[in-house]
Amino acid sequence: MANFSFKYGDGHMDFSYPDEDIIRVIEPAHVPVPEGTDEEKVLAAIENPIGCGKLEEIVKPTDTVCILVPDMTRQWGKPEVEVKVLVKKLEEIGVKDENMLIISATGTHRDQTPEEHEILVSPEVYAKIKVVDHNCDDNLVKVGTSSRGNDIWVNKTAMSYDKKIVCGATVFHFLAGFGGSRKYVLPGIAGRDTIMSNHSQYFNPGGVGSGRNPLVAPGSYEDSPVSKEMFEAAEFAGIDFVITNVIAPDKSIGFCYAGDLHKSHEAAVAKCREFDGVTVDELADMTITCAMGYPKDINLYQTGSKPINNGIGTVKPKDGVFIVVSECREGWGSADTERMATEFDNAYDREVYTREHYTIGLNVAYFIFQYAEDYHFILVSSMDPELFKKTKIHPVKTIDEAIELGKKLCGKEHPRTYIMPYGANTCATLKK
Repeated sequence: MANFSFKYGDGHMDFSYPDEDIIRVIEPAHVPVPEGTDEEKVLAAIENPIGCGKLEEIVKPTDTVCILVPDMTRQWGKPEVEVKVLVKKLEEIGVKDENMLIISATGTHRDQTPEEHEILVSPEVYAKIKVVDHNCDDNLVKVGTSSRGNDIWVNKTAMSYDKKIVCGATVFHFLAGFGGSRKYVLPGIAGRDTIMSNHSQYFNPGGVGSGRNPLVAPGSYEDSPVSKEMFEAAEFAGIDFVITNVIAPDKSIGFCYAGDLHKSHEAAVAKCREFDGVTVDELADMTITCAMGYPKDINLYQTGSKPINNGIGTVKPKDGVFIVVSECREGWGSADTERMATEFDNAYDREVYTREHYTIGLNVAYFIFQYAEDYHFILVSSMDPELFKKTKIHPVKTIDEAIELGKKLCGKEHPRTYIMPYGANTCATLKK
């Protein structure tokens, strides 16, 4: 028997599985990681920018500087390290603390607490630099119109600063192909209508019943219309400098890149593909994956956009079993996600409603519940099983319970199985 310990909330869930039934344990590639602390890697990236001049050539001592950081759902990317190193560098350049502002690029997510702000930017920085949340419904200014006609409205305060710097991390993403860089503008500091228009490109232009646009998927970066428009928005907003991490399996900063919006992102994407892009030789009877603990498993919304999309391509359609381990301490994570679960009982009606009333929460719920129609879908979480009675998701409380149920659903006592301990990061697809 092989023993596994999956991260779950602030703790873990342990289980055993027969060695002979495991096709493969899908893990990040064993990429050699440079020596050095997290702080040293961030500083080295800032001092050696890609595609642009050094920070001291871009920022003048008299400039005002707006720093964009993620919200708590992406705190795993270690923005507090980036911000701490960046602020020290800006102070060395001569920028005064009172001329800096940090905006949490929340997009349409909830507001942060003061305690969360402190976690996101480090206690040292929080004590001296003002931190605020973006509001997607207020204080907006139009900075341009995308090539497809989407009006780009963004945070007005951010645009009033002389220089704009992004601090974040790059990882596979179900809509943008990869997160990071331009996503801290759209959706990060964009207006609600701008965000919804951009994200609605998830659907195939063929109309109801045609489902997802095949160009919009994890790892589909160069061709994704969603990503292309995000870059346009970031260019309109005038992002001057980007710092982006690629996180190693041990949750440290494996690599850090900085500099030009496009060039730094390209470098991070290449490393993500090397680190976390995995191909499999066959589809499994069962896949057991994990959202990797808090904050990545904070709610079902985040679970849908990461481990579910990253692992679903490893399972046989119809008869295959897909098990996701995610605490979801904050429940649905979106009122619209909850609405899709409680007010609809079939995929067709959900698609009709989502196309007509598009929001990100509806979109995430649509594909989660669609996957539950296409596969045997089991969720190991703290959520009340009664909440899923109108969906085809099978909610359970333990991994052992999920495995036993999975065997019954696929009709096999020894299903051929993939194990994905790093499902929120590792994106696995069938080899072509």
